[in-house]
Amino acid sequence: MNGLSLRKLFVKTLALFTVIRGYNIAMLVLAQYMASLFIFNEGKSHLQILLDQNLNFIIIASALSAAAGYIINNFYDLEKDAISRPLQNYIERFISQNFKLNVYLALNILALGIAYLVSWRVALFFLVYQFLVWFYSHKANKITLLNNLYSVILMVFPFFALFLYYENFSAIIFFHAGFLLLLLLITDILKDLTTSTADAIYHYHTFPVIYGEKTTKIILTILMILTFGWSIFMWTDSATGYMKYFFLFSAGLNILLLFPLWNSHSKTTHKILHLTFKLLIGFGIFNMVFIDINPLALQKII
Repeated sequence: MNGLSLRKLFVKTLALFTVIRGYNIAMLVLAQYMASLFIFNEGKSHLQILLDQNLNFIIIASALSAAAGYIINNFYDLEKDAISRPLQNYIERFISQNFKLNVYLALNILALGIAYLVSWRVALFFLVYQFLVWFYSHKANKITLLNNLYSVILMVFPFFALFLYYENFSAIIFFHAGFLLLLLLITDILKDLTTSTADAIYHYHTFPVIYGEKTTKIILTILMILTFGWSIFMWTDSATGYMKYFFLFSAGLNILLLFPLWNSHSKTTHKILHLTFKLLIGFGIFNMVFIDINPLALQKII
């Protein structure tokens, strides 16, 4: 293979990685493993969990289905992304729409096949998930309010597979899920602030387009204050272990970020806020390890 072919292959691989949102997929996989190890776990050693074949199949199926979802969303949003994400859109155009559709179908089929190795019920679960993702890209992402709630539910949907697999419905799990939902909803609405120009041109009925920037910021303020209160509650809960300090940090950050939210109207500030909340979610995923840090729990590592 000559240098030109290698460069072409590299560019196409980079384009596909951009389309499937490689960072988001990596965070999803990491979050599922961390949740299995430190939240859903009820007595098994960490090594037992990591070597659990069915769990690995569920997480692989989740990653493949989510990657396929990003592809079909990119397929429908290609023109809008040319305005809101010009650099990424330029890279993504190195692969054709037909190629995207073929990869989308292949990933979904492969995900269903892997899920079926666990059980037909798991395969059915991911078939429903794949349909919901397609429906969001095809129709729901242009409907005001529904688009944000629908998007956030899809982001956490793969975790429902863990709920069903572990059959662990303790209260602390729902508190963690509620906290994550609030952060994801704030992040999704902030993203709409950064893409409001393109959304208006292509008739996406987001909060900033329909209700304006001020009303959108009022909604964000309410959500950030709710997240502050939720964080304080999680900080006082002994079941969160040393992760409670992450919740204390989250509480303070949500209040501090209200100032740049209201004091600036620039898209750059909105993008920084959006990135900050994405990083906060990633930071929270890594901090799950501190739920289990105490002398009595260290024996579960092996």
